[in-house]
Amino acid sequence: MRRYSVVGILLIGLPCIAVAQLTVSIFGGLATPSEAINDVYNRSNIGTGDTLRDLIRDAARMGYQLGLRTQTGLSDRFHLISGIALVRFPQSRIYVTDPRTRDTIVVLTAVQNLIPITAGIRFTLLPSLLRLHGSAQLSYTILNSSTDIERGTLSVPLAIGTQNNHRIGADVGIGADIGLGPVGIGAEVRYAVSNLIGRVGGEAQKNYLSLLLVLTLGL
Repeated sequence: MRRYSVVGILLIGLPCIAVAQLTVSIFGGLATPSEAINDVYNRSNIGTGDTLRDLIRDAARMGYQLGLRTQTGLSDRFHLISGIALVRFPQSRIYVTDPRTRDTIVVLTAVQNLIPITAGIRFTLLPSLLRLHGSAQLSYTILNSSTDIERGTLSVPLAIGTQNNHRIGADVGIGADIGLGPVGIGAEVRYAVSNLIGRVGGEAQKNYLSLLLVLTLGL
């Protein structure tokens, strides 16, 4: 546990060593577990009736995330980044029905929650109005579970599990953004392994692909 605590402190504190301009980004989007990536994004019937809305809805049912990130400049091309996010993967559904009418009253969902605390480096390929960039991060991830009530595509936690697990992971990503005065708007694709280090008892790797929209303040 001490080892994980030290790593967590380093991940949070690493970007504080720089004194250049600080920017803050809010991001959110889809997080699809590795075993479902092919099902969601490579369907054989995409050209025979599926719409973009259908694909986004189905992908959101697989998982989604929201987060906050800071970025500190080392040069025009290199930046230190750190952040925290909530990543959620609905795993199973329980349908509560009216015994007389058989109508569904409510849908309960068992959800795997990941809270990655990350730090890493970002490299800007084209430091111009349209910036293309790549990044790599280490993560200290808290894993928990909850029982949710479904509200449309997403769900709201009713009960949070009492047992927290902790793992060390990593992620890589590519993206692009455009600056509009003090505000930037962009998109990223990231691939993460949340439990690269610390797995126990035959625990499977938790890998996922994220498609994110990013709003940056303080350019």
